[in-house]
Amino acid sequence: MFPKSISNFLIVPSLLLFLTGCIAKQYVVHPPPPTLLPATQPPLSSATESTISVPVQINLAPFLATVNDENVIPKVFDQSGNPIKHSKGIEHKYYVERDDFTTERFDSYQSMSQDQGAMLRDWWKGIDLPGTRLPLTAELHPHLGTQTPTPTVKAPADCGAGQERLRKTTLHTGIAIGMTPNYGLSASVADVAVNTIDPCTSRIITTDLPQDAKNRLTDTVRGGLQHALARLASSTVRPQVEEAWNGLRAPIQLEPNAWLHLNVEKIKRNEFSIERQSLHDTLHIIATPVIVFGSEPPVAAAALPQLDTQPASPGFHVVADIPLDYPSLSQSLAARLKGKRVAVKGDFIQITDAAILGRGGNQVVLRIAFGGDATGHLYFVGKPEMNTLTQSVQIGGLRLDYDSEQFLAKSGPDWLAHSSMRELVMGEAVLGVTSATDRVRDLLRMALNRSINQTLSLHGTVASVQGIGVFADVNSLYVRVMSDGSLDLKVEGKP
Repeated sequence: MFPKSISNFLIVPSLLLFLTGCIAKQYVVHPPPPTLLPATQPPLSSATESTISVPVQINLAPFLATVNDENVIPKVFDQSGNPIKHSKGIEHKYYVERDDFTTERFDSYQSMSQDQGAMLRDWWKGIDLPGTRLPLTAELHPHLGTQTPTPTVKAPADCGAGQERLRKTTLHTGIAIGMTPNYGLSASVADVAVNTIDPCTSRIITTDLPQDAKNRLTDTVRGGLQHALARLASSTVRPQVEEAWNGLRAPIQLEPNAWLHLNVEKIKRNEFSIERQSLHDTLHIIATPVIVFGSEPPVAAAALPQLDTQPASPGFHVVADIPLDYPSLSQSLAARLKGKRVAVKGDFIQITDAAILGRGGNQVVLRIAFGGDATGHLYFVGKPEMNTLTQSVQIGGLRLDYDSEQFLAKSGPDWLAHSSMRELVMGEAVLGVTSATDRVRDLLRMALNRSINQTLSLHGTVASVQGIGVFADVNSLYVRVMSDGSLDLKVEGKP
């Protein structure tokens, strides 16, 4: 049995050897951070054409007053040539009176028999030509009489009076309407026709309205319409369009440092519609809207462009690059990685913290801290990529930074270099973009429903918002967001 002093002498070296073995197994991994890369411009966004619908209208009352003026188009047409002689020697003529022209198609077939109504509907199919047409319709009243009706001499009884059915004769005209590149109207007479439903059978004459009377009537009406079209040719919607154009060019402030810049570029048009005595059209101001952060974007001078007759694509789309700050992203990443273990045979590490940093060059750095059989941190680098299907950002091409890789090769444990740490980090380094899409949705709901000035107001909807791209700089990770919806401009409270 050894003396106590000798025993203590032997125990102390043994304990030192044991502790030294334990300490030798503790690797400290502290590679330097990756070098920053030169700044790069964010990837360009392909211009997405959006439409802002702008209603315009033209009052047709002056034009209708002109075509219904007796001095422009007569109210009574008589038969030319020899009169019709009755067996008792009385001479008769055809006289045709017309009612005022209206912009509504003659629909009296609703009160007619089924066969007669079908005849009129079939006849309309024959004159529905392609293009925008302004229909003018006037009911005609043929008469047989001994003298022409005047304001003091009433017209004789309608042909077919008595037990026979009344004649339904209608004058139909079509005006081809267009808009010039300078926002004025172009108009021409497209067709003039007389349609007769259920011709009468008078004991005096059994024929329909004589062809020479039809020819004279249509020629007279066509000439009068040509004269009246000067009223339409002098109409323009340019002042209405200029007001809308100028009102939409100024950026719309969303937040102290956020602006909706519509970037209006050109104007296209739809087709006219007729409501009572007004001609309506919807113009489409073409824009490529973006949300800009920072100071108010400058507005370059831009005169009202000429009207583009090409059809416009429907929809209103806004592109915005929403910054996500790295501290918030780091908290989310750390919450998913803290406590995760990586083991290689008998050795292991446990992640204690994680952070995401900007490197420049559209790359990010992941700093992963750990403890266990090795302590310290490693740096991984990669490029953020948008997964549009899952609406998330993943880190593509994730790998150890060069300095981290060299440190492990020279001073670190071999088992750590060949561990599944990269796979673990790559599987957890998935960043959601909900905060970016929600922010854009909230900004646009306010921006697209507001007054621009006393006469103009925006009325829009946001149907969907989704991330379409991502890029990184040193300060933030930017998610490119695209919203889809519609935007209408109301003028003076009129839709």
